[in-house]
Amino acid sequence: MLSRVAENVFWMSRYVERAENLARLLDVGFDLELEGSGLLTEVDRGPLDGVLTILGAKEAYDLACPVHTPDALMRFLTFERAVPYSILGIISIARENARGTQDAVSAEAWSQLNQLYLYLTSPKALRRFDSSPTRLFGIVRRACILWDGLVDSTLPRNEVFHFLQLGRYLERVDQLTRIIGARAHTLDEAEAAYSFAPQMSIVHWTTLLRSCSAYEAFLSTRGDALSPEGVVRYLVLDPDFPRSMRFSITQCRESISEIGGGDEDGYGSEAERLLGRLDGELRYIDVLEIFDRGVRRFLSSVQDTCDRVGEEIHKAYFAT
Repeated sequence: MLSRVAENVFWMSRYVERAENLARLLDVGFDLELEGSGLLTEVDRGPLDGVLTILGAKEAYDLACPVHTPDALMRFLTFERAVPYSILGIISIARENARGTQDAVSAEAWSQLNQLYLYLTSPKALRRFDSSPTRLFGIVRRACILWDGLVDSTLPRNEVFHFLQLGRYLERVDQLTRIIGARAHTLDEAEAAYSFAPQMSIVHWTTLLRSCSAYEAFLSTRGDALSPEGVVRYLVLDPDFPRSMRFSITQCRESISEIGGGDEDGYGSEAERLLGRLDGELRYIDVLEIFDRGVRRFLSSVQDTCDRVGEEIHKAYFAT
């Protein structure tokens, strides 16, 4: 498999996952702005601003957009083609990667991604945003999920498929650490006192779970009241929920093992070793140990590992 093709499909998958995450975050933030303002503390004001924190784009937005309103922010993060962290900007990059590798992905998957791009650049999308931002974000989310489904349903389980899976789940872990970390910051800005305090309003936990598409699954699986330990345990350590950290890292490890050709007694690349070590930690760590260590410190460690995995994947497969 050509390194150029491998890199394109890897990043194509990461960008589609990123766009789906961003559409969900904007949708949840918009709902909270409308419905939850009376329940929020001062540090929670402006929930849409938290999206900029997750994207690491707050300073860039302040420079590019002097108007600071929820509508201006949502328009910027949805339709601003010139920046790589808006929905349209992300989908544009994913489409460019797909155009160069159309032979590697199925015609259905390419068509779905192209249709989403064309929709976002059409006047119809702007009209939909003006009438109901929530409906537009729902369209984007469903389009990205449909693309994932087409990849799963139409591709043989070869290197292309596993690079797509690797990109999807590595991006999912990266986004999850950012989402939980941003919520942790707004829940308590005092670093020394940080502990996901149980007395905080239920709106905090509902918002965090909704931001990860985990609210209904959590309630149906856990069946108990929202609690700091329960939420973190579910999002980080649950082995069966497909958006949990543990599940995603396991999928990354399986795909990179298929790509790298490691055996039971070794590993095929440094990226596989790093993923294996993180997978083992998530299997055996207890949620109370995470709290003792510090949730934000733990998340930072996971994110650093993901960054190193990305660098090692580039060295091993894309830099040749």
